[in-house]
This record gives sequence, structure tokens and C-alpha cells, in this order.
Amino acid sequence: MIKSLIILVLVSSVQGFLFSEPKEVCYTRIGCFSNASPFDNTKGTLPDSPEKIQPTFMLYTRKNKNTAQIQNPYDSDTISESNFAASRPTVFITHGFRDTAKTGWPVTMKDAFLKKGDMNVILVDWSKGTKGVRYMKSAANTRVVGATIGNMVESLKDITNARLNQVHLVGHSLGAQIMGYAGDWTSTNLRIGRVGRITGLDPAGLYFERFDNKVKLDPSDAIFVDIIHTNAASLLKIGFGIRTRNGHVDFYPNGGKNQPGCKVVQGGCSHMRAIAYFTESINSSCQFKAFKCTDYKAFLDGKCTSCNNGCNRMGYHANKNVQGKFYLQTNSNSPFCKTQ
Repeated sequence: MIKSLIILVLVSSVQGFLFSEPKEVCYTRIGCFSNASPFDNTKGTLPDSPEKIQPTFMLYTRKNKNTAQIQNPYDSDTISESNFAASRPTVFITHGFRDTAKTGWPVTMKDAFLKKGDMNVILVDWSKGTKGVRYMKSAANTRVVGATIGNMVESLKDITNARLNQVHLVGHSLGAQIMGYAGDWTSTNLRIGRVGRITGLDPAGLYFERFDNKVKLDPSDAIFVDIIHTNAASLLKIGFGIRTRNGHVDFYPNGGKNQPGCKVVQGGCSHMRAIAYFTESINSSCQFKAFKCTDYKAFLDGKCTSCNNGCNRMGYHANKNVQGKFYLQTNSNSPFCKTQ
């Protein structure tokens, strides 16, 4: 699986150099997308249309825990006649490359949120824009998915008076970059303000890491941006996550590159571990206590074992008022949180 993923990524990189595309595409309701700088990160590849990607919004509440209500940002009845309530916090969850939100970890995370509190949880599936699609095209498609999520946030605000500061966007890998685009879309394109929080679960690094903040998740995309780095290494070292700081708070569990219980050659295992940590943190009594430190070596050397410089909690209960880089260690199996 991992070898095939690397081959797909490398092939898509070569294709990006060999083939050219139009400089701009325009789509109804979300406008135009150019491949001019800074959006040259996908080597000229432009995103597909919303009709081809078909982002799907599946609402779950405590009234419909197991049966989704499909919402459409351009059909007000699907929102006004649903169980969505503006009085509740709203969480959007989306997936990454060749994944889906209809089964697997997004459903597990949805259940954890609904156990935690009375919330609106919206799973965003964009699997038609990434399954069977080369990585570079998937990376480009994140822009259209992000814009569509932004329009959904606007529709919820207009139709139900939902408050932006109660909106929490959660994404894994390419999904984290999608949420960055969604956050930027609400504040820059729609000018309706910033969402309350974006959580990036090991945001994708390839085609994002060394590029302008405009094309990747960064602190300007929400009032609070927290990142969990679990596979922050180069692709040659079987790493898929971004290495640089991208949030107000960046957590690097176990150094942020390879996670205990995962073999180095199983990069996908470490990449997915960010999801497991965050999901566990939602209802766990264990705090995932993390220490502010300059780097992992200093942390291992015992230079950051007190909270004099600041401590935080990795995951759902992260504190937006204590910012910086934070380190901690976890167990190799579930439960992952180590008691202090």
C-alpha cells in the first residue's frame, strides 16, 4: 500500500512536468481558480469541478446518530428542515487521499463527538475527487472542496444564524489542507469572518510544505489553529505529513516523525496515528499533557519536563491561549495517552 502510494505520488510529479493545463478554470458559485503563483504548488494542475468531485455533507446529531441527513449549501430546505441547530457547536470532519468519510475513522470520530456533547457533526465526503485520481490532482481538488465547505458555512450562518466562533473544522492529511482553504474562504472570499477553530491532523506535506501560506493551512485561517504532527518526515523517509509549524499550537508526539508501534517502513501507520490520538482525546480523562520545548532532543534530554515554559493538552482539549511547539510521548497501543 505505502509503496504503491509513493509510486503514485512520484508518477504524478513527473506528469505535472510533462503536461500543461489551462491557466484558470471557473465554476458556478465558487468562482475561478488559477495556477499562477502562489497556486503553482501542484505544477499547473487545476482542480476539477464541484459536479465531478461531488462534495457531500452528511449531518449527524444526537437525534440522528446513525442515519445521515444530506445537506446542500445551495438548497436551503436541506438545512432548515434538518436537525441542525445553531445553538449547538458545529464540527466538520473530512478525509485525505484515497479515503472516504462514509465509513471508517470519520464515523468513529463522529460518534466520539456526539458522546462528548450535543453537537452538529457534519462529515464531508469528497472521495470522488481523490479515489482513482493521481495525488497531484487530488491536491489541486482540495481547493474546490474547501471553497464548497466555505459556502456551506456561509449557508448555515445565513439560514440558521449559526455562529462562526462555534464552528470547528477537522481534517486529516489533504483534508487538513482542505480545512485551511475553507477557513480562508470564509474570511477572504466571503468576508463573513473567521471560523472558531481548525484542527489539522498530520496535514499533507507534499505540494504544500515549502509553499506560500496562502496554499496551505496556517494560523490566519481560523481564530485557533492546532496541529498534530505524527509523520512529519520527507517522502524518501516514508513521511507524508508536513514538518513545519502551521498552527498557533503545534504538537509533535514522540518527535512527530514516527510513532511507537509503527514500523518506519509503514509510514501510513504513523500518518494515521494523528487521527487516533485526537479521537481518543475527545472523551479520555487522560490529558495528553504536552510540554513547550525548542525541539524533541531538548525534550528527551529533560530540559522541558516542567510547565514553567508552558504546558498544553494535545487533541480536542488543546488550550488556544498557550501557544508554541509542544512535545510529549505516547503509548504504542490504545489507550495512547500516558498518565503523568
